[in-house]
Amino acid sequence: GKREGREGSQIGRMRMLRRVWGSVGHSKGYRHRKRMCSIPQRLPLSTEVLTKADIAHFREEGWLVKDPFFEPAHLQAIRASLEEIHSGGRLANVSTEGDGKTKGEVRNLQICPLSPESDLFRSLPFHPKVSEAMHLLLCDDDTQSVTNYLSQAFWKPPSKGIGTSYHQDNAYFQVSDGSKGAALWIAVHDATVSNGTLHVARGMHKKGLLPHRRDLASDHHITCHDHIPESTEVALEVKAGGVAFFNLNVPHCTKRNATPNSRAAVAYHFVRSDFFRDRAFPLPEEADWKTPVVSGPQSSGGVNEYGLSCDTFEVSYVHLLIFRLM
Repeated sequence: GKREGREGSQIGRMRMLRRVWGSVGHSKGYRHRKRMCSIPQRLPLSTEVLTKADIAHFREEGWLVKDPFFEPAHLQAIRASLEEIHSGGRLANVSTEGDGKTKGEVRNLQICPLSPESDLFRSLPFHPKVSEAMHLLLCDDDTQSVTNYLSQAFWKPPSKGIGTSYHQDNAYFQVSDGSKGAALWIAVHDATVSNGTLHVARGMHKKGLLPHRRDLASDHHITCHDHIPESTEVALEVKAGGVAFFNLNVPHCTKRNATPNSRAAVAYHFVRSDFFRDRAFPLPEEADWKTPVVSGPQSSGGVNEYGLSCDTFEVSYVHLLIFRLM
């Protein structure tokens, strides 16, 4: 009886995998991307991913929430991949005991860069919706390209997780025009005020780069908290699978996780390729920092940077599902 039950379960799993693979491998979009691997190109600009109103809001306010954004199955894959990295001990505790040096209780876990950790995270900035959205937000036409500049993950432990203080990404990156770069912040779990969701300072991106000092609650962060009026603060609650976009000059932070559940997010940063500059921020010596062009005429689909096509998010998702089900 037990053997028959196991065999029936395995048959059920294989049937599910065939259905999933069929839906991925035989979809019109996948066939198109497969053909384009040898000569990677970007589809023409459209408003299927973002509306004209979305783009106008981003360019005026500096930020945009798009919720939902990822399909539930793709969110499941992102979450599963990050959980594996977390359970494998790859996330570092960057919180300190208030002196910027002494490590204590684990309260703020991060990893940077994230892309080298799995095929799925390497391919995620090439996801059609991601590359399309970043092109629409940062480029004026199809002659321009977008580069993925950095990737990170954040994990806030339950009850004791602390936030990351207000800062501008361009205080680290030092790009000549912060409006020509943007972050994509992906909610891996529901992000609410109670668990310390992302906050932005409305209108402060128009003031340029603010003064920053060391954040002594972290082993490396800097903060512009002293220059953020409380009246400008906006909490961006985002459901799991939803995203927030914000340009590199937008001051942003996260807050304490006061709930009994962990909260995690994944972030990718992008710059318009004609504003790309060499890295001005520190990374661990062993960090594998690559900056693939993900859209526009300069994009090779990852071939130039990795030696292989990275337009493989759906394939990585299916492989992860197979691993989980077997």
